[in-house]
Amino acid sequence: MSDPNILLLHTDQQRFDTIGALGADHMVTPNMDRLVRQGTAFTRAYSSTPVCMPARHDLMTGASARHHGYWGNSKTFLKEPGLATVPRLLTQKGYQTVAVGKMHFNPEREHHGFAHMYLMEELPSCRENDAYLQYLNDVGYGHVRCQHGVRPLFYHVPQRARVPEEHHGSAWVAHKTIEHIRAERDRPFFLFASWVGPHPPFYVPERYLEMYRDRPQPAPCPAVEATERQTPSSPENAGPDTLRRIRAGYFAAISLIDTHIGRILDALEETGQLDRTLILFTTDHGEMLGDRGGYQKHVPYEGSAHIPLIACGPGFEAGRCDTPVTTWDTATTILEAAGVEAPGDHPLVGESLRRAGDLGEDRTVVYHHGSGRRRYVAAVSGRHKFIHWFNGGDEEVYDLAADPWEQDNLLRGSDRDAGHAAGRMRDACLSFEQTHGIGRNVRDGMFVDDAYEAPAPHSCSLHPQWSYRQFPRWTVGYSQADLKRIADEMWDCAQTETAFACREDAWRADALQAWKEIGGDTTVYDALFRTVDGS
Repeated sequence: MSDPNILLLHTDQQRFDTIGALGADHMVTPNMDRLVRQGTAFTRAYSSTPVCMPARHDLMTGASARHHGYWGNSKTFLKEPGLATVPRLLTQKGYQTVAVGKMHFNPEREHHGFAHMYLMEELPSCRENDAYLQYLNDVGYGHVRCQHGVRPLFYHVPQRARVPEEHHGSAWVAHKTIEHIRAERDRPFFLFASWVGPHPPFYVPERYLEMYRDRPQPAPCPAVEATERQTPSSPENAGPDTLRRIRAGYFAAISLIDTHIGRILDALEETGQLDRTLILFTTDHGEMLGDRGGYQKHVPYEGSAHIPLIACGPGFEAGRCDTPVTTWDTATTILEAAGVEAPGDHPLVGESLRRAGDLGEDRTVVYHHGSGRRRYVAAVSGRHKFIHWFNGGDEEVYDLAADPWEQDNLLRGSDRDAGHAAGRMRDACLSFEQTHGIGRNVRDGMFVDDAYEAPAPHSCSLHPQWSYRQFPRWTVGYSQADLKRIADEMWDCAQTETAFACREDAWRADALQAWKEIGGDTTVYDALFRTVDGS
């Protein structure tokens, strides 16, 4: 089929094991299940870079950070302004290209070739840049300041949404996407529908929180003492009740998005476009969610790096594919489906997902993160995963079939198969580093490592140190009216049964200082801490 519609459904920070039809019995995801039944589920998909901005720019360019410049989350610009992007190439081909939701580009309205953009960013700089903030104002909820949930103090606390579901950001992404699906047009579309969730805070309508209140859920995998040299457990890990609530809030955020994915799929069916639309469902990276005593992403382990990826429509049959694939393959697939060839010198990393089955389970894919001492490269092939840390040169190999939670580093033993797999995957990582990574990290066929330095204890923390400074920056100068509304929303969080806050004295002192710097009343924080501490 020539020039199909292309619909990219993209969540933020969704683990691989959160779709009911793929074995996650604890999940309520009827519409993601619907995609699994209709298309090809890539059960061994990995984030090219398990961090927001790098992964998104990998997807937008099909190239690595060596070329686009995003080694981590930063306010830099595209390293090579002339670098081809997927939306720009499709726009030039004649596609109607539309972006809806979270993009995480810099500057915010950098379009990378999209003809139409309707932004809904996590932390917009002003209302004028953010279509969702404007929408909330138009429907009578312009007074809400933390439009995706309160981040300072309560970043990981599940929160009841302060707007009806029909006006929630997860619903709004579907509203705008459906508008474009139903629009009259004389050319195919490329629609990028991108949600903020299930990234924390877990800000969802009450009915979704209730859905998971008593629902059985799997326990996180335990910490591994040997790997804490690189990824220390959170210094203030959650107790079992708190951890259960965090996980339930995360699952609830996924089910909320699932509801509105269903509306989008219904719109495609009702308009007769389903059979001529390539649908790709994926995310940027996962979430550790208590695995190994850690939270967030960044790390090479399954909870962080292993992601969902489903392809439905022209060129894809119903079934499952166990070939390892990455985000870069998704970018290449979009170009191929649109009949677009990247410029001859464009450094595409991936292969088309349409040919993944022919590559077999022994295909080796590499992913990476970081540019300094904390950098690693990792590879997946066959049943094994290999990790090389540049911080001291530590290496790990896991048999993912026998040890899916990576508890037993086989390089500590004498397993010949593991040694063979390690050699093959190490070679792939060395080649990747020379071609798409940091070339100076390889010399004479060997990795060039930094001397080991213990990472900061908060590197995988439940309470990221930066979260207490993430007040809604789109407000005008943090007026007293703004500060009162922000305080009211924090107070609302503190009243819920799920409320907790870090008890470390240094953390609380820094959080209070951040509040004072924007003009906040210190007695507000004193009262909040007393409330969540139960005193």
